Amino acid sequence: MTAFKNDGVLVQEYVYDFSVHGGAQAAIEISTANSRLPVGSIIKDVHFWVETAIDGTSSTLAAGNGTTADAYHVATAEATLAINYVGSASRNKGASLWDDTNDNLIPYRVADADKSKFMVTIATGDLTAGKVHYMVEYFNPSR
Repeated sequence: MTAFKNDGVLVQEYVYDFSVHGGAQAAIEISTANSRLPVGSIIKDVHFWVETAIDGTSSTLAAGNGTTADAYHVATAEATLAINYVGSASRNKGASLWDDTNDNLIPYRVADADKSKFMVTIATGDLTAGKVHYMVEYFNPSR
């Protein structure tokens, strides 16, 4: 029998900040080489809250990884992402962590280096303001 590694659920925070990352339409990695999720970890959920309202020219914002741009929350119109808006990948139709057919959460494995990146994607128009905090809940299984 192998002992179970129990570090508990870990949380990594990432922040998209217009004043730091800009607002041009693009996929932007907001993790750094030192803050990427560990390869092999299992993402339990991703929560986010808007500190400064997302503003732009009919823009959308999505969050994901280097493989799937909207893995954690699908492209969301700027009008929805008002100050103090709170959301999560669970129950986010179309996100990789949510099973739309059976209405349940699907844990997501960080299988490789591209999936360890945390990225936001700005689309349909440039942003002119905004700051969003993302909290990724994950755990590391035994190896």
